[in-house]
Amino acid sequence: MAARSRMRPAHWIVLALVLAPAWKVVERLSRSGPKVVSAESVAEGRTLFNHDWTVKDPLTKGDGLGPVFNATSCLACHNQGGAGGGGPVARNVTVYGLSSDPKSKVPPSGVVHQKAIRPELQETLNLVHSSLPREPSIPLSVLTDRTRPRSPEVVITQRNTPALFGDGLIDAVADETLLSHQREHSTAARLVGLNGARDSKVRGRIARLADGRIGRFGWKLEFATLNDFVKAACANELGLSNPGRPQAVPLGQLAYKAEGTDLTDEQCVMMTDFIRDLAAPTQVLPSDAKGRSQVEAGHALFAKVGCADCHSEKLGPIAGIYSDMLLHDMGVELESSTGYYGSIIPQPAVRNDKFAVSEQPTPAEWRTAPLWGVADSAPYLHDGRADSLEDAIVLHGGEASDVAVRFKELPGADRDAVIAFLKTLRAPAQAEETKTVAVR
Repeated sequence: MAARSRMRPAHWIVLALVLAPAWKVVERLSRSGPKVVSAESVAEGRTLFNHDWTVKDPLTKGDGLGPVFNATSCLACHNQGGAGGGGPVARNVTVYGLSSDPKSKVPPSGVVHQKAIRPELQETLNLVHSSLPREPSIPLSVLTDRTRPRSPEVVITQRNTPALFGDGLIDAVADETLLSHQREHSTAARLVGLNGARDSKVRGRIARLADGRIGRFGWKLEFATLNDFVKAACANELGLSNPGRPQAVPLGQLAYKAEGTDLTDEQCVMMTDFIRDLAAPTQVLPSDAKGRSQVEAGHALFAKVGCADCHSEKLGPIAGIYSDMLLHDMGVELESSTGYYGSIIPQPAVRNDKFAVSEQPTPAEWRTAPLWGVADSAPYLHDGRADSLEDAIVLHGGEASDVAVRFKELPGADRDAVIAFLKTLRAPAQAEETKTVAVR
């Protein structure tokens, strides 16, 4: 018989910590459940979230707002259904992607900001490519026009502001939960059509970042943690640099030098804590029996046509999220630049170095948007091109094209029932004023 190990339990823990990759250790320690935040940190974070930032702002350690930016506060964009909600198309972010061109002076992907602290710093699309107009943006209706000529050299797309309600729960979900969900939802045998035929398509995958962590936030799952998302948004949307995140540099003046670092880690944590403390959306059912019956029918049809294959009602311990938190191919009509929304400094290649090479999201791949609170987060899809919930469903392509067809083939009353169900998924600030029940 082999000699019994004399190592004590504590020794095994130390050995495991030494042998395990550092990022995995941090991941496990930081995802033991929702983080408990102090009332003081939440209050300070709310002040920072709502604050209207200015040049040389007294709350910063650097040069304050800018030099280029899209808004002067977080609240300016995240306000639908209350502070922390989504935003309208008017607040969309313009994103570009360039084919490999050694002559290009700008980064191969990034953001064209809508505003600047001085006119000479204002970014315009022609700085990205000479064929583009001397304007900071192109109307969404033009960008989504199928008849519009497309250049093989440059792609211009937009990103709509996502709602942040419930993000604290998403931040805390365990890696194994996401991996398990991928195994379950990517099994072809599980995907059975309404006629009983097996669906051979493999659907959904996690986003593995270059450092090994799993993406949870961003339209293409670019961020592993909520704090990462907050830091990137501050640097890119407001021009507020912070540790590890330099502020956006004007496309026309790439040699621009910032003065100091605007935000401290502590300030970023407080803003993150404010978002963590935001309540998760809830379901608000009609008070009348007829309305409740319609919603119940819509809920069943939502699953029957296949919406729930990706928009899972439950994700580990999170009830009512209606997302699998995986990347899914949405088809050519919803393709976009693979440029990373947070790319604010020049990169050596077109490919997004946020992701491992094998995990690079394709232009058509998007995170399954959580549907909780969807009734208060119009417009829909990654760029807000869908004004209504019905439009959003019909525009699904790629892996979800069969689902869109099934929905369109439903009788009108059944389609109405599905929409009625979705309209019960309300933002928490809206739900406070009406009778609420827990989402099943």
